[in-house]
Parts: sequence; C-alpha cells; structure tokens
Amino acid sequence: MTRAWRGVLAGMALCAGMWAGVAGAVDLTIGFIGDLSGPGANVAQDQLDGFRLAIKHLGGRIGGNEFGLIVADGRHDAKLTRQALDRMQQNDRLEFLLVSLSPSHIAQLLAPAVAGKTLVISLNSPPASMAGRDCSPSFFSLAGLTETMNDLSGQYLQQRGIKTLVVAGPDTPASRAALQALRRGFKGDITEMTSRRGEMDFSSNLRTIRSAAPDAVYLLHTGGMAVNFIRQSAEMFGKDRFPLFGPPSLIDQTLLAASGPAALGIGSIGFWSEDMDSPVNRRMQIDFESDYGRMASAYAAIGYDAAMLLDSALRAADKKNIGEDVLRTALRRVEIPSTHGAAHFDSNHFAIQTYVARQVVQDARDRMVDEQRGVFAKDVRDGHAGECPMRWTIEPPPKGP
Repeated sequence: MTRAWRGVLAGMALCAGMWAGVAGAVDLTIGFIGDLSGPGANVAQDQLDGFRLAIKHLGGRIGGNEFGLIVADGRHDAKLTRQALDRMQQNDRLEFLLVSLSPSHIAQLLAPAVAGKTLVISLNSPPASMAGRDCSPSFFSLAGLTETMNDLSGQYLQQRGIKTLVVAGPDTPASRAALQALRRGFKGDITEMTSRRGEMDFSSNLRTIRSAAPDAVYLLHTGGMAVNFIRQSAEMFGKDRFPLFGPPSLIDQTLLAASGPAALGIGSIGFWSEDMDSPVNRRMQIDFESDYGRMASAYAAIGYDAAMLLDSALRAADKKNIGEDVLRTALRRVEIPSTHGAAHFDSNHFAIQTYVARQVVQDARDRMVDEQRGVFAKDVRDGHAGECPMRWTIEPPPKGP
C-alpha cells in the first residue's frame, strides 16, 4: 500500500454509524457525513464511492496533498449528524466537510461548521434559503435546488406542448413544494393526485388517469411507491401509456433497475446522463462499475466531481497557507472540472450548470439508462443569488469551443 493511500484510508470508517480519527501526519482533513443507512442510503453511498474513485484516479492525493478522510453515517438523525461533526472538529483540524443529508439536516450543521472554520460542500439539494438570505461564505453547493429542477421540468413540459398534466405524488410538504415550483414553469392545467405515504396499489389512480386522458403525468412518488406506479401503469396501459415524466432525483439507477422495461420512455431534465461523451465521464463509469459492481449514477458523478473540485482548488491555493480564506477564494475562482462539463460557482456559492433533456432507453446490455435529448438550458442560476448578501467578483465562465 502506498504512503498516499495510507493517508486516505487512515481516517476512513465505512461501517454504518462508525467514526474514526485520522492517524498519522496529513496536510489536511476532509469529513463526509451522509445518510449511509436507512431509506435512500444509495444516494450517499454512491456519492461517497464516486468520491473515493476520484481519489484513486488522483493517485491518492488531493491537490498534491496527503490527506485524511473521516466518514460518518448520519442515519437520518439530526442529533447523530451534529455529534459526528463535533467529534470530527474536536479531534482534527477539519478543512472541508462533504454532506449528503436531508435539507433540514444540512442547514443545522452549518453554524457549528462555520464556528470550527470548516468549509461545507453540499452534495444534495439544501434548503432554498441557503441560496438566498441564509447564504454563507463557508457553504458551497454542487447540487442544484430541488425547486429549480422542478421549475425547469415545468418549462420543458410547456415547450413540449403539454396542455393538461396530472401530478401524482404523496401528500407531503415536499410534494406540495415540488408542485408549486412546477407551476412556475408550466402554465397548462394541472390535476393533483395524492396518495398516502406507503401506498402500493395505484389501480384506482390509474383508472382515474385513464378517464381524464391527460397529455402527460408528472411523478413525484419515490422509492417503492414510484416503482409500483411505473410498473402498474405499464401493465394497465401497455404501449398506450401516457407520457411519464419526473424530476431528476426520481430517475436514478436504483429505480430504473427495479422498474425494468416498464421505465422505458420516462422523461426528465438533469445535469448528467450516462451517454455524456467525455473521457472523464466514460472513465468514471467504467471504473465505478469495475470497482463497485454496479452502474454509476448521477449521485456517483457528483461525488466524483467533488473530489476533482477540491483537487483543482487546492492546486490553485497557496500550499504554505492552507487556511479558510485561502481555500474559500480558491473554490470561488476555480473552474469546476466535472463529468458533465465545466461549471463555476455563482455569487451565492451554488454551481451554475447546464441541464439536458433525457429519456429512459435500453442500452446494449439491456439495462435501463438515461439518454440525452439535447441541451435544454445552459448556465442555469437558481434564482436566489440576488437575495444573497455576499458580494465578490465572479470569474468569467470558461469560453466555449
């Protein structure tokens, strides 16, 4: 084992709920707190594994620095996530913290992270207020806001000529917020169809949809509810099924694998797809599947991108003075190298990204994957940057070909 890999692995605790300090001399320490167990654990696990793969591609160092990585499972528990951060900061100088948590838990970690002079990089969508009035010089987000993606989806449906839309989802605050954002982009008629959480039989809903004959259905169910809705709609309607769309958070590899051919044709808007033709994206996917035995996802891509971002920022920083202000400035100025093309941070520290239209197809190995249907929106800002009190000069975006 190389010295560099000893530095990486010394601080890594991969068992759920475990925590370990960094052993040996390292140049900097990075923490990862994610919900690695319980519902939706595949999200944080893919992000962590994508990060680890990028470290392997970087030769075990970040920006030429030997570092320690501390991993903690938040278990969807605000108290546990706070305890994990406290222990990280008490035992080690924590330069960066990567978070893969629910929006409310992301927000709750910010104040103690700032107090400990730790820069936080979110891999999941945080609360919208953190892009606006509650923005922070110590907080960066590689993930777009959930409301932005639903707004873009509404715009896409509008441009597709959809006039009548059924929105099917659970009766939860998150679904209501998603519907509100969807309405900003979509101006046609919307019929809401809510179900109890945990509902698995959608036959009645589907019969109602058949009678209503909408132009399309927008699906806000997640997990097993989404899989059952997709399968049952395919069984009931066959090739005559209504066009089905959803937010990018719905159309991930876990859902596609569970839904099988029933998922064919589902449309979405996203910042990444499997067929993005770049050497970085191809290498990431091939090696991810080789190392972890499963297909890479958009979550794996964002974890991979996080490591590449830190590598670029640290290479641009003053290595003799790796302090909070130096690292913040480096993050602000760096062009984010990513699996889906270069991006950069807006004045509120949220990534400005390009989104593509996607549709689920079957690849050469009979797997369900997203395939691009063209660029939908370039250099998308989240709409809250003007509310953020931070003021700094944004580097000009990279010039296109």
